[in-house]
Amino acid sequence: MASTQVSLPENLPNSQTVARLDIYVFRATVLKPVVTSFGTIPSRSSVLLRLTDNDGATGWGEIWGNFPTITSEYRANLAAWALPELVLGQTISAVSKFMAGVVEALKVLEVQSDEPGPIAGIAAGLDQALWDLAARKAGLPLRTLLNSEASNRVPAYASGLNPQDAVEVAEQSRQRGFRGFKLKIGFGDDIDTPNLERITDGLGTGETLYADANQRWSPEDAAAKLPTLEKFNLGWVEEPIRADQPAEAWRTVRTAATMPLAGGENLRGGTAFTEALEWLDFVQPDAGKLGGISGCHAIAVQALNAGRTYCPHWLSGAVGLMHSANLLAAAGGPGVLEMDVNENPIRDATLDGAITLEDGAAVLPDTSGIGIDPDPAALAEWAVSHQNFQS
Repeated sequence: MASTQVSLPENLPNSQTVARLDIYVFRATVLKPVVTSFGTIPSRSSVLLRLTDNDGATGWGEIWGNFPTITSEYRANLAAWALPELVLGQTISAVSKFMAGVVEALKVLEVQSDEPGPIAGIAAGLDQALWDLAARKAGLPLRTLLNSEASNRVPAYASGLNPQDAVEVAEQSRQRGFRGFKLKIGFGDDIDTPNLERITDGLGTGETLYADANQRWSPEDAAAKLPTLEKFNLGWVEEPIRADQPAEAWRTVRTAATMPLAGGENLRGGTAFTEALEWLDFVQPDAGKLGGISGCHAIAVQALNAGRTYCPHWLSGAVGLMHSANLLAAAGGPGVLEMDVNENPIRDATLDGAITLEDGAAVLPDTSGIGIDPDPAALAEWAVSHQNFQS
């Protein structure tokens, strides 16, 4: 993969003046909910932002919102309330600089509403959309705008294997071309151990099993549990304890663990990542939660410069997936792309085959921007709301 750039492009090839903002919410009930150790997700949603500049070019971003399910519609309404006055009519020639101003302007709202997560989420979606718009106007894939040497291939793994059918889904994912698989654990030894044993026994040459405890254990339980997982030769164990546990708790878990540790989707702010580099081997910021492209690229550079591996977290719709894939390709390093294999008709219809899998790698399209251009009309059966604003 390509080597990491020190920084994002400071100035865009073409400036953009935002003339219109559209906010869409789509939701689909699924037959098989996503199951985690903290709860279930019975429906899949996508909250999409579309920016249109005064030349008619567009850019897409996605606001994070998978759990609890009620958060998607709320964040869409929050974006509709807060973002139009900050972006409409603005001429932007440097996305990261502009977004630093947006984040600063949202600080009072963040403090007054006591909602740092939702505020960060709508800012991250806006940042994504601005970078996609910039790449489309430049006629370049987003990864190439970020790093001229970026590859169009990134290693990928099948994520979100639920406990009840993990073995079957792992085999289905293998047939699709995946060579890495991530199992959800934290449901007790009577469920976790048979799944780990059966999937591990079925691994072929060059295949890897990862595990995600979804913050299930206390530090004491994790310190006792992790050594018992050594025999499975896991690629990593993700979030064995709550992300906000103090450093001393993480150090205890790090000492007890005999395998790599992963995390980052639930960390907030650069300081948290700086500290976490002490115990995380795989750093996983989410482009829908933490700064979009601008924020996550900075964390990727920080992680890679510290000798850690950057792996973007994403478990939602197609727009965020394409942003994550382009970001990983631009950042470089040995990281792997998370690709959710749970049922999600909105994601699949939006993606429309844009990513292909070849021997464990995701092959990205060479079209400009993130590589897809969602058609809201094609997603009409799942439409919940649409709000639009013009300068």
